[in-house]
Parts: sequence; structure tokens; C-alpha cells
Amino acid sequence: MASFDENDRTEYSALMSRGRDAERTAQVCWVASGIGAAVLLSWAIAAKSPGLMLPVVFAVAYGFYTMIHARQQVRLIAGYVKEFFEVPGSGPQWFTRLGHLEVVPGFNPSSDWLATCLANSVVLVAIVFAWFFASGTVRGELLAGIVTGCGVAFGFHSVSETARLRQTNPAAVWRQVSMGPVEEQQGQRAAGR
Repeated sequence: MASFDENDRTEYSALMSRGRDAERTAQVCWVASGIGAAVLLSWAIAAKSPGLMLPVVFAVAYGFYTMIHARQQVRLIAGYVKEFFEVPGSGPQWFTRLGHLEVVPGFNPSSDWLATCLANSVVLVAIVFAWFFASGTVRGELLAGIVTGCGVAFGFHSVSETARLRQTNPAAVWRQVSMGPVEEQQGQRAAGR
């Protein structure tokens, strides 16, 4: 197995450190927004206010988008490491071997879909309670409608972002970038029209 030179080692260590930091940030923000949403939800239920359900949706959305952004950064780092450091026969093989492990029966890592389902279930509870308490307050139906609109928008966007994140191959993206610009031949342009 070929060894890394000092610059490769330094870059690899910095990338792995950045990946760990992004994953840690995602977990902290996700847990903090979950706790915040739970507290806000309990206050809104105690106050029987549909208007207070809106901050619940925003707290969940904030934590979810922070988590999804950090997961995207981690995947980009993993793709970069796969493409430029984990070539067969040289360097560490962590991400390559992890990719092989994910297809082994019985290996069941936590999925991005779990976080999406949890976030959408809290938003759904907020929507249900907003409509439940709508008749008892002034402009309750308007506020419940706003909560519903924000919740539906978040639900649609969270599912589409999670699907997009799961379908992206970050190593292929880095492979395209490393090829550099390619000049298009004159004959190819005319044939495409």
C-alpha cells in the first residue's frame, strides 16, 4: 500500500476533522431544535393557542435544515475523500469500505428518512392542535391556516430535500469537477440541434 506524503496527510486530517465537526453540529442543532419544539408545543397546548403552534413549526424546520446542510457537507467531504484519497491500492479506505458495508444484509445504519419522519410528525401534531384550538380564539382559523400552510410547505420541502440528498453521489460530483472544462466540438453542437 502506497503511503501518503505530508501534504496529503494534513489535508486528509483536516477533511476528517471538518466532517466530524459538521456531524457534531448537525446533532447538536437537531437535538436543540427538538427540545425547543417540544417546549414550545407544550406551552402552546397549555395556552390552547393555534398561533403558538407556528414557532413549533419554525423550530423544527430550523433544526432540520441545519441538520440536512451539515449532512450534505459531510457527504461532500466523503465524496472528495473517495475520489482523491481512496484510490485502489493507496491511502485509507474508510468511506469506500463503508459503502461496501452498507449493502451487507443486517447492516442497518440510521437513515436520513428517520429524521425527516420525526420532523414531519412534530409538525403534523402542531397542525392538528392548531385546528383543535382554532375555534376558541380570535382569528384562530386564520392562524391554524397559516400553521397548516407552513407545515405543508415544510413537509413537502423536507421530503424532496431528503430524497435529493439520498440520490446524490458526491464522489461522482467531484469526478466531474476534477475533469475540468471540456471543449465542445463543432460537429457535436450541430448534431445536438
